[in-house]
Amino acid sequence: MTSHASPSSDASHDASSAPSSTTPNPTQIPTCWDLALAFGTVGATGFGGVLPWARRMVVDQRRWLTDREFAELLPLAQLLPGPNVANIATVLGRRFRGPRGAAAAVAGLYFCPTIVIILIGFAYAKWGQTPLVQLLLSGLMPAATGLVIATSVRLLTGLKRHWTTLAFAAATFLGSFVFGLPLLLVLGVLGPCAILSAYRLERLDRQRREGDATP
Repeated sequence: MTSHASPSSDASHDASSAPSSTTPNPTQIPTCWDLALAFGTVGATGFGGVLPWARRMVVDQRRWLTDREFAELLPLAQLLPGPNVANIATVLGRRFRGPRGAAAAVAGLYFCPTIVIILIGFAYAKWGQTPLVQLLLSGLMPAATGLVIATSVRLLTGLKRHWTTLAFAAATFLGSFVFGLPLLLVLGVLGPCAILSAYRLERLDRQRREGDATP
C-alpha cells in the first residue's frame, strides 16, 4: 500500500530544508560585475573623497551592510595598509565572490579615477595656476569637509549607544586632532581598551538576556 505524506510533514520538510534567515539568499549575492560596477560608480562620482559615497552605496543603496557593520568594518580598513575604500572593496569583494570578487571591486574602484586623473593632470599642468582654477579648488574644500563630517556623524549613529563608545571616540579625536599624537600610538593605546570594553558590554548584555529568559 502506498503511503501518502501528510501536509504537516511536507511543511516541516520544507521548513527544515529552507535556508535560515541569517544565511544570505544566493540570488542576492552580487556578482563580480555587480561589484565592479558598484565600486566603479563610487570611484567615478566620489566628489570630495569616496568614503561618503562608498558608505551611501554599500549601506543605503545596495544594502550589502548595515550601518553598524560598516562602522565596524571601517576601523579594520583604516588599520590595514592602503586607502580605506580600497580595503573596504577588497573585504566586501572577498566576502561575496572570493579573490575574483576582491579584484573586480578594486579594479572597478580605480578604473574611472585613473583615466580622469590623467586627463586632469594634463589640464592642471596647462591651466592650474590661473586665478579661476585656484578659486574653484578653494571652493571645493568646504564641500569636501562637509562630506567627511556628515559621514562621521552617520557612523556614530551606527555605533552601540553607550557612554564608553562616545568616550573612546572623543579620546581618539582629542589625541589625534587636538594634541597631535601619532595615530598608531593613539590606536595602540585606545584600541585594546575599546575592544575589552566592547567585549565586557556584550557579555553583560548576554547575561541580562539570559536572565530575562529564565522563568
